[in-house]
Amino acid sequence: MTVEDQKPQHPIAVRCTNVDKYYGKGETRIQALHGCDLEAYAGEILMLVGPSGCGKTTLLSVIVGILDIDGGEIEVFGYNINRMSGNQKAKFRGANVGFAFQQFNLLPTLTAAENAAIPLLIAGRPRKAALKAASDTLASMGIGDRVNAFPKALSGGQQQRVAFSRALVHSPRLIVCDEPTSALDSKTGETVMAQLRAVAVKTDRAVIVVTHDNRIFHHADRIAQMEDGHVVKVTKRGDADHPRDAHVL
Repeated sequence: MTVEDQKPQHPIAVRCTNVDKYYGKGETRIQALHGCDLEAYAGEILMLVGPSGCGKTTLLSVIVGILDIDGGEIEVFGYNINRMSGNQKAKFRGANVGFAFQQFNLLPTLTAAENAAIPLLIAGRPRKAALKAASDTLASMGIGDRVNAFPKALSGGQQQRVAFSRALVHSPRLIVCDEPTSALDSKTGETVMAQLRAVAVKTDRAVIVVTHDNRIFHHADRIAQMEDGHVVKVTKRGDADHPRDAHVL
């Protein structure tokens, strides 16, 4: 392999350098992240995998500034997250980060379009324009005919696509997903991940997915395996040891 072959094909979107994170104090203090290093590139889906308690969700949370770190540096598209104030982090997330989780967290009294429009409405976008953008995003996710449906009338897969639409509607540069398919059957999970890749992966955007779901590993461009609070191995699509259909790591 030449030096050129080793260069990332896309710019670095997220860089974590020697990151430490502790929970608790005194005798109950636990170190969740141990000198963790990670890079995520724009234009890819990076999956964080590993056993429960290894630090995957903690790492995701410090990357977006929901949790503070206790050591190291985190840069997201060139911005140093750990040097921002709480208000600055909140504004940064509102403009640059989209979230999707295992629990869809849809508001039952709002339609699919209204749920998907929430980030825009919070940002002050006029309601009509926000609903139009949400409807367009829902259509791109394959459920344009369900924009006026309430969550209880949607299947699990449709609800997840509404949640993805909510994460995408404000055109964030970073999409973070925590166990997005674990509550879905295999076929539905495959469908929503394929749609996420088709809609979300762009040359100026990174997608980071925390998952135990080995059924979706083949959607990853790279997989970062975590153990005991740090990344122990990163494989990329095409590597012989890239765990496309492996057991849960």
